[in-house]
Amino acid sequence: MRKWIILLGIVVLAGCGAQQSSTPSYEETKKMITDTMQTEEGKKVMRQMLSDPEFKELLILEQEDVKNSIENTLLSKDAEKFWKDTFKDPTFSETFAKSMKKQQQDIMTDLMKDASFQKELETFFGQPDMQKQMETILQSSTNRKEIEKIVQETIDSPLLKAKWVELIKAAGTTEEKGKSPAKDSSGGGGGQGNKP
Repeated sequence: MRKWIILLGIVVLAGCGAQQSSTPSYEETKKMITDTMQTEEGKKVMRQMLSDPEFKELLILEQEDVKNSIENTLLSKDAEKFWKDTFKDPTFSETFAKSMKKQQQDIMTDLMKDASFQKELETFFGQPDMQKQMETILQSSTNRKEIEKIVQETIDSPLLKAKWVELIKAAGTTEEKGKSPAKDSSGGGGGQGNKP
């Protein structure tokens, strides 16, 4: 800490020596400090200062201080109101959601692989109340319209049209093969029935 004060003192004195007649402006002082910090001597002083245990203690926040800061700021009523008001802004909400999208996907992927989470989901959706709600949702007219729309879009999909044609042809071929032996057997059975 003393080195930092000495460094600032040297910079100020250098500035005063260069311009004894007038006090340097903020911009001039800022430029002098920036220039001094970029020199090898300035970098050396900064390295020594950052390695000083006393200065490190000033930079390191105590765990209790961090906890108190969070409780007094982030968890306060004012902070709660601030976050509520901030999230009402659609632009901020969209930006925040986009920034968290990757993390949310990773979390959900990990959760879906977790056996205990799967078990909890089964238990949750297996509850009678939950099953009733799901049935009500699935049987609602709005949901039925959505399902019909999805089915129609699937049927009309250009990617699936070729598959539909193949399936219909395969079904027709199978049906013809199934009928041929039946005719032979019925004909043969009729011939045997004519013999006394």
